[in-house]
Amino acid sequence: MNRESVKIGVVGCGAIGSFYGLMLKQAGEDVHFHLRSNFQEVKKHGFSLIQQYTGGDINKINNASIYRNTNEIGICDWVMIATKATANPDIPDLIAPMVGEKTSFLTLQNGMGNVENLAEAFGLDRLVVGGLCFTCVNRLNPTTIKSLFAGYVQFGRIGSNLSPEANRIVDCFENAGVKVKRADSLDDALWRKLCWNVPFNGLCIVGGGIPTDLVLNSLELRGRAQNLMKEIQCAAQKSGVIIEDNFLEKQFSITEPMGSYKPSSLIDFLAGKPIEIQSIWGEPLRRGQAKGALMPELEKLYLELKHIAVKSKE
Repeated sequence: MNRESVKIGVVGCGAIGSFYGLMLKQAGEDVHFHLRSNFQEVKKHGFSLIQQYTGGDINKINNASIYRNTNEIGICDWVMIATKATANPDIPDLIAPMVGEKTSFLTLQNGMGNVENLAEAFGLDRLVVGGLCFTCVNRLNPTTIKSLFAGYVQFGRIGSNLSPEANRIVDCFENAGVKVKRADSLDDALWRKLCWNVPFNGLCIVGGGIPTDLVLNSLELRGRAQNLMKEIQCAAQKSGVIIEDNFLEKQFSITEPMGSYKPSSLIDFLAGKPIEIQSIWGEPLRRGQAKGALMPELEKLYLELKHIAVKSKE
């Protein structure tokens, strides 16, 4: 990809979108951020980026290209979508001013169905890449992004390998210092990511709004987490994706050093925002059951989360 001609637009500039957008910008990419509630704060103070694993110094970024309206950004070579999946119905209209005939998409959203949403809106022949972020990033305030665990981003496409064009955006991430993995199958990456997202995002909420360390320290919740992972493993296998037992064990070992970490769904719940119930829990449940997988633990968690969501609106 010609670096001089590439223009990357970012929508959904919470923790994930801001972090990876800023990493790309620092590496010299032409990145344009669509901001909403925090526009004035970032305009006044700039962004602050903290990477705990590299010493924890605050890196001030005062020259980011920020916009209130996607019309002001204009046509991009790539549009990176990091919004919550709950916003999917509104995404096509939001990013339409940034989309030209040759614009491609990268979705860094949680759960299943996000790539299909973009393909349905902009055409099946459009290049859509899924990126699964195996990392730990929080937005501490409107201008400060903190990465606690570097992790990696795994990239893939539905139904095919990464094309040369797709690999060029992956190269941009790698050149920015982000550890990357290339998946032969996006389904493989999606099911693997759910092995963490399904239990920890969900149990932190139904456990009473608690961080991950309290889930790990509870015999009941830890047991539920293990059962949920096994159900995801089974559903994945019936879908043609083999997930090793040691991968499930690793989800616990990588979570322990995070300490009192609040996953994104818990943060949304505590802030009174919609939870990505369908993309993280509902869609994998439907896909697994359609393949004949027995998933009583996931069905229980899904119904608990739906009940909590209804109660929170009352």
